[in-house]
Amino acid sequence: METRKLQEVGGGTFTVSIPRGWATTHGFEVGMELQLYTHRDGSILVRSSEADVDRLDDATIDVDGGTDAAERAVRTAYAVGFETATLRRPDGFDDAERKAVRSTTRDLVGMNVLSESDTEVTVGHLLDASSVSVCQSVVQLQYVVGSLLRDAAESFAEAADTNARVRDRADEARRSAEMVTRHFSRSLVSHAELDALGVSRPELFAYHATARRLGTLADLSVRIERTGERLSEPPAAEPAEAVRSAADDVACAVDDAVTAVLDDDPTEVRRARGRCDDAEDAIEAVERRAYDGAASGTAPGTAALSAVTCHLRRAVECGRSVADTAARSAVRAENVDG
Repeated sequence: METRKLQEVGGGTFTVSIPRGWATTHGFEVGMELQLYTHRDGSILVRSSEADVDRLDDATIDVDGGTDAAERAVRTAYAVGFETATLRRPDGFDDAERKAVRSTTRDLVGMNVLSESDTEVTVGHLLDASSVSVCQSVVQLQYVVGSLLRDAAESFAEAADTNARVRDRADEARRSAEMVTRHFSRSLVSHAELDALGVSRPELFAYHATARRLGTLADLSVRIERTGERLSEPPAAEPAEAVRSAADDVACAVDDAVTAVLDDDPTEVRRARGRCDDAEDAIEAVERRAYDGAASGTAPGTAALSAVTCHLRRAVECGRSVADTAARSAVRAENVDG
């Protein structure tokens, strides 16, 4: 690292000299017009070309063919953070592929189909980052996922077909998680993205890590619900209640962990970890009864119970991961940010 003194020239203008070797390496020349960008974290970015700033403006993606490939192309462009993406298929898109592109685009926050031709479909993101609250998106995920876990456990306990309701809310959670991922990806390239979002890099990283885990929890909720849907009759009262209780413990642990991330609160971290331990103990108790044959008298019932406890264990791991993210954020806030 080199240091330079801030100097004042005529008219009250301040200047800082640039090392000659660095300027030569990066193609800076005397008289060249430079772009200066100030950021909310107090830094100033110097660029010789606006082209670097616009690297996420547009992309062209070749699609091999098939509806899955078309969907992946749209989701990939969205996750990376491109403003527009032109999907190109030299042989032309068929009706099924176009339908897949439109359906996927509608499923992503802020995305729309902008234009179509025989061989190209262009999609674009029309939502300005300044209108987005990543923190609020995580809060929304927090409440949706907690409710999903409880609803999924209730569905299993009743062997009820509530897949449409659970799936719709899980899709809502996934959309929010994907939106956070998009803005996180853009922030790796653009300082302006952070300024528009009004968050720091450490904050956005913590939100992104948390949103990813919450998205996984939404998927696990769907799997728990599907397990109950496949049962021909509800499980016995005792294991059904045990699953409800364990799912509630997991939901409470996750809620505390997310709150700890949002508040940089070490107390909430300890509470979340304690509740994760309690949830794991409850899951182990359910597993013991299942393996002993005390929980269900039928083989399908025992198999279903085992599958649900496996999903709940993964949910606990997600809760612990969020608590770890919160712990790191709290330590940083106490020792670095402060």
